[in-house]
Amino acid sequence: MIGLTRLFSPLLSLRRILPILWLSSRRWTLWGSGLMLLEVGCGLAVLYLLKQLVDVVTQRLGPAAMEGSATIVLGYVALTGIVSLAYLTARSLSALAREAQGLYVAEHIDREIHAAAVRVDLAFYESPRYHDTLERARAAGNQRPVQVISNLMMLAKNILLLAAVSGLIVTLSPLLLPLLLVAILPALVARLRFNRELFVWQRKRTQMERRSGYLDWLMTSEINAKELRLNQLGDFFRHQYARLRAELRRERLAITARRTRIELLVSWMATLAFFSAMGLLAWRTSEGYNSVGDLVLFLLIFQRVQAMGQELVQQLAKLYEDHLYLGLLFDFLDLEPVLLDPVSPRVLPEPLQEGVRFERVSFHYPGCEGEVLSDVSLAIRPGQVVALVGANGSGKTSLIKLLCRLYDPSRGRITLDGVDIREFGLDDYRCLFSVIFQDYSHYAATARDNIRYGDIHEPEGSPRVEEAASLSGAAPLIEALPAGYDTPLTRIFDEGQELSIGQWQKVALARAFMRRSSIIILDEPTSALDPGAEFTLFENFRERIEHRAALIISHRLSTVRMADVIYVMEDGKISEVGDHDALMFQRGHYWRLFSQQAHYYRETNDEGCGPEEKRENEHLQ
Repeated sequence: MIGLTRLFSPLLSLRRILPILWLSSRRWTLWGSGLMLLEVGCGLAVLYLLKQLVDVVTQRLGPAAMEGSATIVLGYVALTGIVSLAYLTARSLSALAREAQGLYVAEHIDREIHAAAVRVDLAFYESPRYHDTLERARAAGNQRPVQVISNLMMLAKNILLLAAVSGLIVTLSPLLLPLLLVAILPALVARLRFNRELFVWQRKRTQMERRSGYLDWLMTSEINAKELRLNQLGDFFRHQYARLRAELRRERLAITARRTRIELLVSWMATLAFFSAMGLLAWRTSEGYNSVGDLVLFLLIFQRVQAMGQELVQQLAKLYEDHLYLGLLFDFLDLEPVLLDPVSPRVLPEPLQEGVRFERVSFHYPGCEGEVLSDVSLAIRPGQVVALVGANGSGKTSLIKLLCRLYDPSRGRITLDGVDIREFGLDDYRCLFSVIFQDYSHYAATARDNIRYGDIHEPEGSPRVEEAASLSGAAPLIEALPAGYDTPLTRIFDEGQELSIGQWQKVALARAFMRRSSIIILDEPTSALDPGAEFTLFENFRERIEHRAALIISHRLSTVRMADVIYVMEDGKISEVGDHDALMFQRGHYWRLFSQQAHYYRETNDEGCGPEEKRENEHLQ
């Protein structure tokens, strides 16, 4: 048996839904409420007028029929018809109001979900909790609040009708009311119980649903199509997917089978209650305790009551189910970022004097114990080109995330002109940086927008787009596209142009060059570029970045030779610092990495080398 607390728990969701309803669709809420009351009133009036009509007709057929009673009968018929038309009109307009309400509420919820998704920290997206919470929020969806509103309106209408009709039934015979309760309450309890059981099961199986969705994506996404075919992975993934779906199907059908058995038993009880009530009233009518109109009214009412009772059970059960899922949606909407603006943000220094410093910074990701950065100290001064090199997993990208304040250090601090960066406003501080990450985005938009997204505050026709494309080397390839800068990239939505990975990297570089920032950060900026394009980019690099400070991460050590300072990272620590010549002289980790890469670019006997190459080879040896 479900306790009263659980039964009325949907009211907790209503405390949050009703303000959303009022904020998003105030006008339609008022219209819908008024039309619903009109619909209820007209529906009751039709039932009452039908009873009166039967009584008048019965009297006319009896020995004491009055003259002019035919006119009365026709008057009742006309009045019943008019009220019926008003009922139908109110019901249609009420449905229109509910649908309009639903559309406005859905848009409002979408805006709230998007705001929450943009607001939360990067740490949330990089955790398993993100995937589970988002999957559950999607299961709730923007339609859940719409369903709540629709069910709530219908529930209120049916409760009003049921209360009024129950009053009419009591006037016929007080003994009929307990039979009515027997027809409704067991069905309500059974439905609520199984809705709860289904919800608990779906919550427990969230990860399995996600895994099956992932396998579906693997088999249908163009990203995986080549490897899927070359490695004959299709049948393997199909069997995994089928196994997961079969397990989910078996568990779901087991719950549905139990619910079907209980609901069948409940429906038998309701049918027995109906015929018991009909027998009681038929006996009372035959004994003269009730009129024929009363019997007809009962038949009309009890059928209507049964229908309303079933609707009421479904709506209460649906409201309870929606309450459970809305809890998941509200869990997502209630997520709050850990990284917050200070109460009184400091004004950013302009221009920068000292630049950015890491002061003995250590960091571990939330939920993980091992540190990815340990006691890191480095500096990026205005106008200085700094390079960061090291093996995969040495902490280079994590350092960028801290620098851009996507995370805060676990220990130590990062300063800007000597001030802890946590004392500046988040958005203001992040505007200091232009960044191209190793996993940069491919936007399904025009080439112009793909670049302008680097600084969305620039107007659409800004010449800065063409300037940034020229700086990154993307201008020639964009100008050769069918519609130039207005060519849609990717073929997801339009008949656009798909670019090679190297061409996409040039567009992403242009996006990083778009913003007039103080520091530009390039994470593997030439990983997909051919050697000629890489050489052109770094040949006059300082001019290309307009003499701003730069932080470059690259595995190609030939690209970082021109850096003012090179930091070498090993296992989350800075192991070596210096310019290229100083690090080569130390013959440490950097020297070993550079020597390994340079080995395949020089002849061992120096044949065909010029004087500079020979001197470099001698230095390496």
